[in-house]
Amino acid sequence: MLNQYATDQQHLIVGVLDADAYLTQAGYQRVLNQFTENPQLGLLQSAVKIVNPDNWLQRLQDIEFLVVNNWIQNLRNRLGNAAASGNGQFVRAALVMGHHPWGNALLEDFEFSTRFLLQKIATKYDGDIWVYQEAIAKVRPFIRQRTRWAQGGLDCLAGYWPAIIKSKCLTKRAKSEMTFYMLLPFITVITGLANILVLGYVLVNLKIMWPVLVILIVINVLVNGYLGFAYLQRLPEQQPSRIISNLINLSFYNYLLYPVTVLAFYKKLRGQSRWEKNGSW
Repeated sequence: MLNQYATDQQHLIVGVLDADAYLTQAGYQRVLNQFTENPQLGLLQSAVKIVNPDNWLQRLQDIEFLVVNNWIQNLRNRLGNAAASGNGQFVRAALVMGHHPWGNALLEDFEFSTRFLLQKIATKYDGDIWVYQEAIAKVRPFIRQRTRWAQGGLDCLAGYWPAIIKSKCLTKRAKSEMTFYMLLPFITVITGLANILVLGYVLVNLKIMWPVLVILIVINVLVNGYLGFAYLQRLPEQQPSRIISNLINLSFYNYLLYPVTVLAFYKKLRGQSRWEKNGSW
């Protein structure tokens, strides 16, 4: 006799994983436990762990996913607006069968979780469930990927911000966080330009402005050091020397986001929304 849960969409969980990704048996069990313990849960997002990062770019993506994204999603848990974010998404089949929660934004995961939130469907992030995936190894494909993400954020801002602001299902703090996230391309352009102008002015007037340069360096060291400490907490087996070298490269990694944002605005203004993973810019 066919198990009743096989045809009961309320108890059928759909997982979305990239072709290069996998989850451990314990991870799948924890996913099922989360949905069993919370019948109102509609979407669960796992954490992302890079498999065997070989170069500096892959290792820094590992830090970004395991530390920075983890912080952001834990904050969203507290605010009640956890979002789907790339690999490792799980949803109740009842919420997607016969429906179409996905739209046309290039940031499709954030878009469909936003649609869930606007319908008062509970979402959650679990940082103890790790989906393992490969990382982009070269700068050019990395910039292409992040350009798509940034342009997708602009798509969501144009398509969903008014509904988010008017929503009675979201708290004011959740609305503020989602607005900030969608405005990140604008913020990145402004802060990036400001950083370049300040750094240029300091270097031109180094004799009198050297204390400012020292302060900027100290701030970067402290921020990057804290990221390294948090990464070591998540992966205690990491070699401290390797983490230090990663943190030195972290500043260069952050600067890659400036051309990403400029390209996203350029493509958005030109109406270029086609995305081919292995195609040209």
